[in-house]
Amino acid sequence: MEARVGAGFLKALERLDGDVGDALEPRLRDMIRLRVSHLNGCHHSIRLHSESLAKSGARPDLISALARPARQIRPGLVTDGESAALRLAEVLTDAPRALEQEAREQAGAWFNGTQVGAIVEVVALTNAWNRVMRGMD
Repeated sequence: MEARVGAGFLKALERLDGDVGDALEPRLRDMIRLRVSHLNGCHHSIRLHSESLAKSGARPDLISALARPARQIRPGLVTDGESAALRLAEVLTDAPRALEQEAREQAGAWFNGTQVGAIVEVVALTNAWNRVMRGMD
């Protein structure tokens, strides 16, 4: 059976999507969205965010590296701050709760409270989109 999500719900997600993560650089927002989409196995979103990063000038090796855990990304491909943001995104998406404090503290070394909150926003909304898209496949 094909799932049909209400148009109002999709419009609400779209409106929210335009309002989250403004405290972050667009490239980092897209990197987080792509990493989270890989964790969730959402092929539609993986393609969408890979294309967005490519259009913004991201190198192909960076785009492909985001399929791996942040701690396994080749040194120099991402900044230490980007790595911390990606690690927090991973922990918020798919890791035991015990790791959240450590990941928040690591991200807090590179980002202010508003920016860490923006990372949380981007992760939450990307997770919502991934689940909607996978649920409708």
